[in-house]
Amino acid sequence: MQEEQKNEAPGTNEMSVEEIFLKSQVSYEEAQRQAIEESTSFNKTEFFRMDKLGTYRLRVMPLAPNADGTLDRKSFRIPVHHLLMELEKPSTGNKPSFVYVSVPRATQAGYETDLIDTYRKLAVDVSTENGDEKLADKIKGGSYGGGLKFNYEHALYILDMHERAKSLQLLYLSHAQYCDLNERRMKLWQKKLDKNPNYPCPISSVYNAYPVEIEKKKNGGKTEYIIGIDNEADNDALNLDELNKLLSAPRIPEVVYRYSRYHFEATLEFLKQCDAKYDLHIMETDEMIKVIEKMKLDIPKDDKSTFSFDKRAKDSKENADENELSIDVLVNKYDELQSQSLGDKTEEGQELRAQIRAFIEQEGLPVHVTRSTTNSELLDLIEEALQNTEEEKQNPGNESGADEPEPEDPNTGRRRR
Repeated sequence: MQEEQKNEAPGTNEMSVEEIFLKSQVSYEEAQRQAIEESTSFNKTEFFRMDKLGTYRLRVMPLAPNADGTLDRKSFRIPVHHLLMELEKPSTGNKPSFVYVSVPRATQAGYETDLIDTYRKLAVDVSTENGDEKLADKIKGGSYGGGLKFNYEHALYILDMHERAKSLQLLYLSHAQYCDLNERRMKLWQKKLDKNPNYPCPISSVYNAYPVEIEKKKNGGKTEYIIGIDNEADNDALNLDELNKLLSAPRIPEVVYRYSRYHFEATLEFLKQCDAKYDLHIMETDEMIKVIEKMKLDIPKDDKSTFSFDKRAKDSKENADENELSIDVLVNKYDELQSQSLGDKTEEGQELRAQIRAFIEQEGLPVHVTRSTTNSELLDLIEEALQNTEEEKQNPGNESGADEPEPEDPNTGRRRR
């Protein structure tokens, strides 16, 4: 009897030690779920960029369910508001130098209020009271015109069907691009439903998806993105490896709604620079101070990230991919300025030129900025340099002067006028 009592664990209703451990053993399904949850935090998100002219063929991925099989949103995309902030670095020479930080709307990240929205409202009110309607309109407008309105975009995971081995990449579509794609998707879906009432989404279903094609091309002086669905192609089915990678990837909201102390501090610096630029003193108002203090308290205490103008700083490196300028951003801003008849010599045109300089430096491109070179010409030179860089990657064995492509026809409309 005494021996039996030794094998019993105290306070376990006479359950033996062996039974306790046997009951608490992890199952295969639980181990698999834990592995997926733990690996998610170590996966680095790759961003898909359409930095060259041509047609991109994409496999749209569905949103992945949670580890327990539940799904917060049945779709293939997550809507997001974010702003690419331009911050001038402390002066080290004659030419201004900038860093760029992409920040989401804090309310989408779960905070009660947002610094930029609050500042924008107060700045518009003060500008209007001061009779400066031009400044009020500028601040109300989008970032391409120097304003503080968040861009509305849609984030989705895709596979590049030309380079499927690259695995998952995160693509941002503008709201107009998403609406174009969704209209085509719904029309095609309705046709499929007429024949099969249970037909799944024609671009993101697991086994019956058609490729999405996005053609980036020049139309006179503008860059256009033509979106289509290749419903003449065979249905694309995701394999088990791709489904596992999707399941273990960070959920899109975790990526696009991430708002850390790094973003908070960068936003504060950005708004201080806006305040000095507009000479409005909004940052000194009671309402703005109250919002700043509230957000400062709401940021988790264990968030040790911090903003720095030094690109070598740890947090700057970790946010580098998200904050990098892209050729798409530059071209879209150029087209927006053209539509508003804002030339290179305007304040907005000079801001774009500074961004072009920063992009050339960021990518290490062999493009020289001279006074006589227009923004339009610089963008063409950048696209040409990016194309050459890609060709060199694909043909590393080519020697100089051997098998060079024929020069491009200058009458094809490539150059902006």
